[in-house]
Amino acid sequence: MKYKIIILFTFVGLIASAVNPDNKYIKEPEEAILEVVYSRKAITDTTMRDNRYFLDDVILRIGKNKSMFCGEKKIWEDSLLKVDNSAYHAIWKSTYEKDRRAAGFLGGYYAGYVYKDFTINHYTEYDLFDMENWKYVEDLKTPEWTITDSVKNIIGYECFKATTDFKGRQWTAWFTPEIPISDGPWKLHGLPGLILEAYDKSHDYEFEAKGIRSSGLGLVGYMEYKWDYSIVTRDDFFKRWWKAKHENTGAKVRAIMGIKSDKPVSFKRVPKYDREEIDYDHSLK
Repeated sequence: MKYKIIILFTFVGLIASAVNPDNKYIKEPEEAILEVVYSRKAITDTTMRDNRYFLDDVILRIGKNKSMFCGEKKIWEDSLLKVDNSAYHAIWKSTYEKDRRAAGFLGGYYAGYVYKDFTINHYTEYDLFDMENWKYVEDLKTPEWTITDSVKNIIGYECFKATTDFKGRQWTAWFTPEIPISDGPWKLHGLPGLILEAYDKSHDYEFEAKGIRSSGLGLVGYMEYKWDYSIVTRDDFFKRWWKAKHENTGAKVRAIMGIKSDKPVSFKRVPKYDREEIDYDHSLK
């Protein structure tokens, strides 16, 4: 199978230098056959869309039976933290001295990992929020797509438009039959070709392919870089995330550090954005 390859250099050198050659931190690995780099835009305030958003490069690394989706900088950060902690902290310190905010997002804005295992039809999602690492597993559900006649070109590939209602949002995806891999960014999949662009109806989330790599790839597998994950159900995962968004994170950090503050940890703050999937219980009970 031949692909038109767009050469990408962003962070490739740093990622390669961070990966442990023994791959001892990768669980159930298999060889990657393709890697797609997407731009991921996530609105963080739906009342100020033009100014409040995160923009990250993310990757979809595809194997024969599995795939993994994560931030390009995040996989570098997690691997370097585990393989060469001192090197990471030297980079962090240097960055902090120049730009404190940049140091806080050294691993990018997207902290999650999404794994699809098509052999057992499972998603596994890892994420960091509320100052803890969380993990859950759920059944892999294939979206019910409606394919249209609309066509456009994305990074040199002819792509067709498809729509679906999936996990509480209306999604539009552009896929290319030129790459007959039924996968895509985040949890999107199930089309007769690789998804190169996707967005929800409100454009709260957008994924757009920037390039494709077919050589020098890492392994596809569960990255066991984190020391501890709290394993919960999907329902509990999202309820905890939603509750955390109503809390004062700064006050919580100060409380843990024993610093007195006149601001409460819990207060009535309504989040101005939501997750990619919104079909979960939003109560605060």
